[in-house]
Amino acid sequence: MSERLEGEALRAWLVAFGAEVDRAADGLCVRITVDRARSLLRALREEPALSMTRLVDLTAIDRGVGEARFELVYRLARSADGERVRVVVPLAEAEPPPESVVSLWPAADWLEREIFDLFGLSFRSHPGLRRLLLPQSFGGAPLRKDPGQRDATAPDSAKVAAGGGPS
Repeated sequence: MSERLEGEALRAWLVAFGAEVDRAADGLCVRITVDRARSLLRALREEPALSMTRLVDLTAIDRGVGEARFELVYRLARSADGERVRVVVPLAEAEPPPESVVSLWPAADWLEREIFDLFGLSFRSHPGLRRLLLPQSFGGAPLRKDPGQRDATAPDSAKVAAGGGPS
């Protein structure tokens, strides 16, 4: 492809990749399965007609319920004109972890570590996956919605609100 993909041509290209595509206020929103995500992300970055060379953000969402309880959200941008694409990857707890994108965007290193630290989600082939914000001794993932995955030493929010807390 030599021309930039836009509009219906881009939508058709993404659908052919196996993605669901919607238009959002901040650009396209693309949903794709975890087994196809790495291939799509690589193509979005390396295809000259797309050139999504900037990883603006990578985060996770814990929906708390449902088969695909977690979502990874990759926010990409094209440097030339600021065009944005949001790639959403639903994850079930039983699924194998997604492939790291550090080799595509080095900035993903700390973003993937943050997700690992706060949500307990790991990434295959990450060059150094370890806690980033919390101490190594912390025994949970504080942004997960299941209380069993949070650290048992964390203060109970009801106690803290009442002025109490761990002693």
